[in-house]
Amino acid sequence: MPSVNEILATAVEFERFGSEYYTRMMELVGDQKAKLLMKSLSGDEREHAAILEKELKKRGGAVKPASKEQVRKGLKEIFPERIRKNSIATKDAIEALKLGIRTEQRSIMFYSKNANTKEKSLNQVFKRLEKMELGHLALLEENLLYLQDDGVWYGYLPLLD
Repeated sequence: MPSVNEILATAVEFERFGSEYYTRMMELVGDQKAKLLMKSLSGDEREHAAILEKELKKRGGAVKPASKEQVRKGLKEIFPERIRKNSIATKDAIEALKLGIRTEQRSIMFYSKNANTKEKSLNQVFKRLEKMELGHLALLEENLLYLQDDGVWYGYLPLLD
């Protein structure tokens, strides 16, 4: 069974991947609603990573360096090399959203599974992150539905940007 520090380090990696993924998506999509959505999701994932890093450091654990290779590999599965800034097609956006949805689902399962540690404060962190990821999942699923039905982005209008 992994230690609390190992669980936290893994969670940090999930969140870093998510942030990099959404940043890359933001660069590739041309639609302004999609850009706002991806920017917001990327920022949220960075915040999640910071929360988890703080918890890890409190416990004397060390944060691993970001795995750029893992991010590149994951993105390469979805985006062909020829794609340039603001050039992603609806078909590619649909596939990218599906990967984002799978990533959010894995994060939700991870936080749910690990929200029963002996440390109540850590359980609260995991439950809070699980709830946030459920919100991300709903946004991605809604945008996927719009893209599949109408070929347009639903987007997301953050309260403050």
